[in-house]
Amino acid sequence: MSEVIKAEVPEALAKKFRKRAMELYGYKKGAVKAALEDAMKRFIASSRVDWKALKGCVRSESTSVELQHKAWRNLD
Repeated sequence: MSEVIKAEVPEALAKKFRKRAMELYGYKKGAVKAALEDAMKRFIASSRVDWKALKGCVRSESTSVELQHKAWRNLD
């Protein structure tokens, strides 16, 4: 059984997502769908992280926001 989910995202983000999806899943029909399903599964699975166990593992002079910005820059 399938369900349709509709969402508006910025055009630049959508273009980057489509490009990356086709690089990973091939330049064929269904590549974007497969990438989106994978991304959704990873998003759902990420909620199972035991954040308390990770407390104190990252040692940095940067704030949490600065670390987040660095991580996002590395994804581009």
